Amino acid sequence: MCDGKARWSDVRVYISVDLEGVAGVVSPAQLVSGTAYEEARRWMTAEVAAAVRGAQSAGARQVVVNDAHEAMTNLRLEDLPPGIEVISGKPKALGMMCAIDAGWDLAFLLGCHARQGSGGLLSHSYSATTITRVQLNGREVGELGMNIALAHSCNVPVRLVTGDAAAVAEALELFPGLRTVAVKRAYGRQSARTLTPGEACSRIEAAAREAVASRQSDEKRAWQPQQPYTLAVDFVSPVMADAVSYMPLTRRESPCRIVMEQAELAVLFRAFQAMLTIAGAVTP
Repeated sequence: MCDGKARWSDVRVYISVDLEGVAGVVSPAQLVSGTAYEEARRWMTAEVAAAVRGAQSAGARQVVVNDAHEAMTNLRLEDLPPGIEVISGKPKALGMMCAIDAGWDLAFLLGCHARQGSGGLLSHSYSATTITRVQLNGREVGELGMNIALAHSCNVPVRLVTGDAAAVAEALELFPGLRTVAVKRAYGRQSARTLTPGEACSRIEAAAREAVASRQSDEKRAWQPQQPYTLAVDFVSPVMADAVSYMPLTRRESPCRIVMEQAELAVLFRAFQAMLTIAGAVTP
């Protein structure tokens, strides 16, 4: 644990949840608005509730959930267990990992999808219309890899990852030994064989309980990015890179690639958030 003093029954759990990796979610129509989305956000909320119940049953003292999909106002707060807090809305510093710091004892990443070009269900890296590739210290990462790296930079171990099978495989490639729950397996980018929401929740609750109850981290790191951190971002079009290249401390390596280096990963990621905003405002 961060200070080495807290009892395990006092563990503080940070949860970040996305939507694409939730059981039953297979189509873009389920991700933004409408009847299908309303159903998907119920499933998303149910998976979070299951993880919270598992953590609390193992003695977690504090749980905070970061809503991390799109507008980041997806969770149905009235359907979540009592005794927790939720981070909602955007923009917010560090986005999907808002409020991560050394005060947390462990983290869960729920509803995860794989990176752009991975072959996973609904796979992308932050924005399919803006970014084709992201590399951190020479290693290609998606949202999942970056989020784990941000947690590790604060000395917070990630103890549970849930999502589609490709996301789980991506996490295990970088960090063997992670506790994972694969809730579906892609048959295509927008089709999958999926667990029912009830079965997914049962497995997630059990895994969350085990993650908190286990006193010994089972996490092994095949990839350990070190300071200074170097971020390389390939944009969809040169005009996006044109606009982003005006940011201080960036350098342009190719028509579509922008590179930035920083000593602190959190500072670098905030700059990356600005890159996304700038590139997203440009017509390709």
